[in-house]
Amino acid sequence: MSSQAGPSGSSSNLKTSKLSPVVLDTHSSSGIGSNISLHPLPILNISEHLVRTRLQSKDAQLTVYGVLLGTQQGRDIEIQNSFELQLDPPSSPTSAPAINHTFLKARQGLYKQVFPTLDLLGWYTIGEIPTSQDLEVHKQLLAYNETPLLVQLHQTVSSFENAEVNGELPIRVYESVTELVQGETTNFFVPAGYKIETGEAERIAVDHASKAGAESGGDHESTMLAGMQAQHSAISKLNDRIRQVLTYLQAVKDGSASWDHEALRQVQTVVANLPQTVLPELKVELLREHNDVLLTNYLSVLTESLHTMNELTDKFEVVQAGGKEDTGEGGMLGKSASGASRRRGGGGERGAALRSVYT
Repeated sequence: MSSQAGPSGSSSNLKTSKLSPVVLDTHSSSGIGSNISLHPLPILNISEHLVRTRLQSKDAQLTVYGVLLGTQQGRDIEIQNSFELQLDPPSSPTSAPAINHTFLKARQGLYKQVFPTLDLLGWYTIGEIPTSQDLEVHKQLLAYNETPLLVQLHQTVSSFENAEVNGELPIRVYESVTELVQGETTNFFVPAGYKIETGEAERIAVDHASKAGAESGGDHESTMLAGMQAQHSAISKLNDRIRQVLTYLQAVKDGSASWDHEALRQVQTVVANLPQTVLPELKVELLREHNDVLLTNYLSVLTESLHTMNELTDKFEVVQAGGKEDTGEGGMLGKSASGASRRRGGGGERGAALRSVYT
């Protein structure tokens, strides 16, 4: 993302920002700028993460952190997605929070399975300008990327008002550079330019979200409630107009109102365009189709029953044929079988009767 400075860098050539000692002036760094493209999805994720966390904790000073995912080809960088970081509480009020690397590696592995082309490009947080505490968090991510980017959202009301006037987002992007200061390598942030890059699906999603926000009017009522109220108003107005038409027609029928042929023709046109669902012919046709469907189902069930009865008859015939062979004359088996037949008391007659029933 940015090239690291060589040994020629010195503290006399560096000029830091007046607001933060960890941010270099754009013209004092030896780093090479990159072409950074920021997609709407990570912007929406950062905003949603901030709002959700603030509402859950009700702490106005709470800071959020997350990881940026995207692709890089040379100096061309695209930030396409993001997910939030889980941090352990700091050991002291002045120290930076510690990143939960177990959670980070697990979440990164899951994203890698779904989006194999996206790599960890940097991280995001909120604030006006990076601080020394942000630099400590930044150093913990050097194991995943040598020069990670930083996307910072300025979340104050004034920043959003100024952004609306200037036509710019209250978001700044910083590159990471390493400079040689008094013989030691030191990490700094350098402001970098960026552009908003959107695809067709992202444009549709952002347009839908913006329309939903505009319809809500900025208050707490949901878009669904607003839509239901609009439908209720339309249906109420339609009901009032129908009542007025019915009142006029009844007055014409009673002779208390004069005939307005133009109005009656319009009423006839509206009535003619209504779906004809109460005609007797239509009811008869629907009933006929319903009976045909029931008859088809009945025939299929009857066919299945006849097939089952036929199989039962075949099995019964096989059993009866085997019984006759066992009760034949000659041999010890024939004698014992004939004795069993006599003990059953005329089982042959019952078998013949059953066969006559099944056939």
